[in-house]
Amino acid sequence: MRTHLIYVGRTRLKADTGYAVNDSLVFALGLALLLVLGAIVGKCLARDYRSRGGASIQTVALLWALTGLHFGLVVLAAVRSTWRFRLPTPLAVGGGVMLAGAGTVMYLGAVYAFRSFKRLNFLQDTRLVTGGIYRWSRNPQLVGWTLVLVGLGLVRGSAMVLLLALVAWVGYGLFLPTEEEHLRRVFGEAYEAYRCRTPCYLGRPRGHRTEGSHGRAAEQENGADGRRHG
Repeated sequence: MRTHLIYVGRTRLKADTGYAVNDSLVFALGLALLLVLGAIVGKCLARDYRSRGGASIQTVALLWALTGLHFGLVVLAAVRSTWRFRLPTPLAVGGGVMLAGAGTVMYLGAVYAFRSFKRLNFLQDTRLVTGGIYRWSRNPQLVGWTLVLVGLGLVRGSAMVLLLALVAWVGYGLFLPTEEEHLRRVFGEAYEAYRCRTPCYLGRPRGHRTEGSHGRAAEQENGADGRRHG
């Protein structure tokens, strides 16, 4: 009987080890594909910004594929992570839930501020969004999603999820100069004024523009709107 239990225990251990190796391999391959696809999407967006003034349907399709792959890896990392760490339960659960909750509110607030599928997906730049959560951050979607991932990683004790949060933050940070140059080219003074008063990631707006500069920026924004609609 004892020999049988030892055999069963060893068999289960081998099976668990096999599953862990498979999960780690799938995650590693998925992460490599994520990095390659991210580089391709970044180059395509930069090219479209220069030639079209906005993203093409093909580039948006690649962007959605990138988003889907990243989300799938997050689910895998949260459910079957092989890179575990332990924190005191109150810190992990309490802190994780607060971060994930704040990130969710921030991300959804950013999506709501656009009120347009085309603007949200780089297909159209007819209005400079500066209200709502965008008063406090120029990149609330990135900040919100990163907070969600960090919170989830803490709750699940998954270093894989935290790695995906880091990849998303660094990857978008590398693309950020291209996007800001595009917005500066499209909206001119209106975007420059917004960039000067609004933190890149999160914080209180810095000061207020004078009435004259506000008028010029608004006029520039309206002019950009007219050109884009025309």
